[in-house]
Amino acid sequence: MTTEQATYRYFKVFIPSMIGYMIGSIGLTWAADHMNLPPLALYGLAVIPIAAILAAFWAHWRFACEIDEFLRSIQIKAVIFGIACVMVIATGWGTLEMLTNAPKLGVFWLLPIFWVSYSAAAVVVTKREGGVF
Repeated sequence: MTTEQATYRYFKVFIPSMIGYMIGSIGLTWAADHMNLPPLALYGLAVIPIAAILAAFWAHWRFACEIDEFLRSIQIKAVIFGIACVMVIATGWGTLEMLTNAPKLGVFWLLPIFWVSYSAAAVVVTKREGGVF
Protein backbone atom coordinates (compact mmCIF):
# COMPACT_ATOMS: atom_id res chain seq x y z
CA MET A 1 0.00 0.00 0.00
CA THR A 2 1.30 3.45 -0.83
CA THR A 3 1.61 6.23 1.70
CA GLU A 4 -1.06 8.20 -0.14
CA GLN A 5 -3.50 5.28 0.09
CA ALA A 6 -2.73 4.78 3.79
CA THR A 7 -3.20 8.51 4.43
CA TYR A 8 -6.50 8.53 2.56
CA ARG A 9 -7.75 5.50 4.53
CA TYR A 10 -6.61 7.16 7.77
CA PHE A 11 -8.44 10.42 7.17
CA LYS A 12 -11.52 8.56 5.88
CA VAL A 13 -11.96 7.17 9.40
CA PHE A 14 -10.23 9.82 11.54
CA ILE A 15 -12.14 12.89 10.37
CA PRO A 16 -15.65 11.38 10.77
CA SER A 17 -14.67 9.96 14.15
CA MET A 18 -13.47 13.36 15.38
CA ILE A 19 -16.67 14.96 14.09
CA GLY A 20 -18.61 12.28 15.95
CA TYR A 21 -16.52 12.94 19.05
CA MET A 22 -17.21 16.68 18.92
CA ILE A 23 -20.93 16.27 18.24
CA GLY A 24 -21.20 13.55 20.88
CA SER A 25 -19.34 15.58 23.50
CA ILE A 26 -21.23 18.80 22.82
CA GLY A 27 -24.55 16.97 22.59
CA LEU A 28 -23.94 15.04 25.79
CA THR A 29 -22.97 18.22 27.65
CA TRP A 30 -26.06 19.98 26.32
CA ALA A 31 -28.30 17.04 27.24
CA ALA A 32 -26.85 16.89 30.75
CA ASP A 33 -27.47 20.63 31.23
CA HIS A 34 -30.87 21.05 29.55
CA MET A 35 -32.66 17.73 29.76
CA ASN A 36 -33.65 15.84 32.83
CA LEU A 37 -32.07 12.54 31.81
CA PRO A 38 -31.41 9.83 34.36
CA PRO A 39 -27.76 9.05 35.06
CA LEU A 40 -28.04 5.68 33.32
CA ALA A 41 -29.09 7.42 30.08
CA LEU A 42 -26.13 9.79 30.33
CA TYR A 43 -23.80 6.81 30.82
CA GLY A 44 -25.31 5.22 27.74
CA LEU A 45 -24.93 8.39 25.67
CA ALA A 46 -21.30 8.70 26.79
CA VAL A 47 -20.62 5.66 24.62
CA ILE A 48 -20.88 7.89 21.51
CA PRO A 49 -17.76 10.05 22.09
CA ILE A 50 -15.92 7.06 23.61
CA ALA A 51 -16.56 4.97 20.49
CA ALA A 52 -15.42 7.89 18.33
CA ILE A 53 -12.15 8.16 20.26
CA LEU A 54 -11.57 4.42 19.91
CA ALA A 55 -12.21 4.66 16.17
CA ALA A 56 -9.71 7.53 15.85
CA PHE A 57 -7.00 5.61 17.69
CA TRP A 58 -7.73 2.46 15.70
CA ALA A 59 -7.36 4.48 12.48
CA HIS A 60 -4.06 5.85 13.71
CA TRP A 61 -2.84 2.35 14.61
CA ARG A 62 -3.80 1.03 11.19
CA PHE A 63 -2.11 4.01 9.52
CA ALA A 64 1.13 3.40 11.41
CA CYS A 65 1.07 -0.27 10.41
CA GLU A 66 0.53 0.54 6.72
CA ILE A 67 3.26 3.12 6.13
CA ASP A 68 6.98 2.52 5.63
CA GLU A 69 9.54 2.28 8.42
CA PHE A 70 10.76 5.89 8.12
CA LEU A 71 7.28 7.39 8.39
CA ARG A 72 6.35 4.88 11.10
CA SER A 73 9.32 6.02 13.21
CA ILE A 74 8.14 9.63 12.86
CA GLN A 75 4.63 8.62 13.96
CA ILE A 76 5.93 6.64 16.92
CA LYS A 77 8.15 9.51 18.08
CA ALA A 78 5.25 11.96 17.78
CA VAL A 79 2.86 9.65 19.66
CA ILE A 80 5.40 9.13 22.45
CA PHE A 81 5.85 12.89 22.71
CA GLY A 82 2.08 13.39 22.88
CA ILE A 83 1.72 10.74 25.58
CA ALA A 84 4.63 12.26 27.51
CA CYS A 85 2.96 15.69 27.41
CA VAL A 86 -0.30 14.23 28.70
CA MET A 87 1.49 12.34 31.49
CA VAL A 88 3.59 15.34 32.55
CA ILE A 89 0.61 17.70 32.55
CA ALA A 90 -1.70 15.23 34.33
CA THR A 91 0.89 14.35 36.96
CA GLY A 92 2.22 17.86 37.43
CA TRP A 93 -1.18 19.51 37.58
CA GLY A 94 -2.53 16.73 39.79
CA THR A 95 0.32 17.36 42.21
CA LEU A 96 -0.46 21.08 42.19
CA GLU A 97 -4.14 20.35 42.83
CA MET A 98 -3.21 18.05 45.70
CA LEU A 99 -0.71 20.40 47.37
CA THR A 100 -2.08 23.85 46.56
CA ASN A 101 -5.34 25.49 45.68
CA ALA A 102 -4.74 25.16 41.95
CA PRO A 103 -7.90 25.10 39.85
CA LYS A 104 -9.10 21.68 38.74
CA LEU A 105 -8.01 20.42 35.33
CA GLY A 106 -10.74 18.24 33.89
CA VAL A 107 -9.63 14.89 32.56
CA PHE A 108 -11.62 15.75 29.43
CA TRP A 109 -8.84 18.14 28.35
CA LEU A 110 -6.19 15.41 28.21
CA LEU A 111 -7.32 14.18 24.78
CA PRO A 112 -7.07 17.61 23.12
CA ILE A 113 -3.70 18.12 24.84
CA PHE A 114 -2.54 14.80 23.36
CA TRP A 115 -3.66 15.61 19.80
CA VAL A 116 -2.17 19.12 19.85
CA SER A 117 1.18 17.96 21.27
CA TYR A 118 1.25 14.94 18.94
CA SER A 119 0.54 17.15 15.91
CA ALA A 120 3.23 19.66 16.85
CA ALA A 121 5.73 16.85 17.43
CA ALA A 122 4.86 15.22 14.10
CA VAL A 123 5.60 18.47 12.26
CA VAL A 124 8.86 19.10 14.15
CA VAL A 125 10.12 15.52 13.85
CA THR A 126 9.21 15.37 10.15
CA LYS A 127 11.09 18.60 9.47
CA ARG A 128 14.07 17.49 11.59
CA GLU A 129 14.30 14.09 9.91
CA GLY A 130 14.17 15.66 6.46
CA GLY A 131 10.74 14.33 5.56
CA VAL A 132 8.16 16.15 3.49
CA PHE A 133 5.11 17.31 5.37
